[in-house]
Amino acid sequence: MGTLGCIHDMMRRDKENRELRQRSRERMKETRRRMGECRHTEIPPTLSVEKLEKIKKQTQEKEQADRKQTFRITLYVGLIALFLILLSGIFLR
Repeated sequence: MGTLGCIHDMMRRDKENRELRQRSRERMKETRRRMGECRHTEIPPTLSVEKLEKIKKQTQEKEQADRKQTFRITLYVGLIALFLILLSGIFLR
């Protein structure tokens, strides 16, 4: 009697999961369709040329600042690693 209950429960959960997967697929298709519809390739007409140039300049400045920060972090990590290697070489003698 206990085994039949477990099997029935397993079959019920399997059926529910199939239904959930089907609904999930439908939601994903709907989301993809909406994303395809709202995709804009044009520049919004509310932006002027000056604003676009300002945005471009700010973006370039941000990218340059990010590159500098990445270089500094890499340099610090490298120096710390070099220091630790040298320090371990001194103690191993």
